[in-house]
Amino acid sequence: MLSEPKKVRVKFSKTGSLKFISHLDLNRTVKSAFIRSKLPIWYTQGFNPHPKTVFSLPLSVGTASLCEFMDFKMTKEMSGDAICERLNAAFPAGLHALAAYAPQTKFSEIGWADYEIRIEAVPMDAAEERVREALSGPIPVEKTTKAGTRTVDIAPYGKLLAVKSASGEIVLSVRLSCEEKTFVNPKYILEFLTQKLGFPSERDDYTVCRTEVYFLDGETPFL
Repeated sequence: MLSEPKKVRVKFSKTGSLKFISHLDLNRTVKSAFIRSKLPIWYTQGFNPHPKTVFSLPLSVGTASLCEFMDFKMTKEMSGDAICERLNAAFPAGLHALAAYAPQTKFSEIGWADYEIRIEAVPMDAAEERVREALSGPIPVEKTTKAGTRTVDIAPYGKLLAVKSASGEIVLSVRLSCEEKTFVNPKYILEFLTQKLGFPSERDDYTVCRTEVYFLDGETPFL
């Protein structure tokens, strides 16, 4: 037993049908898994004891991810491999613990994220070139915040890393800002391409997966 609870960070993936659950449902799912895992999780004191779990960037419903993070505390020392093994035995299909370790950073230090966007190919000549051209200039989108809805050019807060055609799809890799004031949801890229090029925008016509997150410099992977 540790004299003080020790904070643990788990990196995990959220894929398959689990990409459709909300952040609140994810929190409930993880807490149920904690109970089944029999890990020595630290619980808050008071009338309603519960694990205090903090997640990194919110993930839009319908978006998969290979790089989610959560912090919680444990009352006993365990290896990262043992923690992941216990969690994976308790997680439902679609959640998978990838690594567990003592965190040395804060979630507020996350500044950028990579996404893979796969769109069912539209019959279009030179589709890749047209996507590159469309995303090389201003990208005006309607962005809704607490202050209301306004047109914002998101081009300064994102970068097209690659675009290719594969197996009847257009596959885009983009790096987008995650900072609160300049946050870019990948759906804005889809909405812009739908308006600009007539790409499909129905849920069944595309998939989005967050593949990596970075520190504020936009180059160093977050840990």
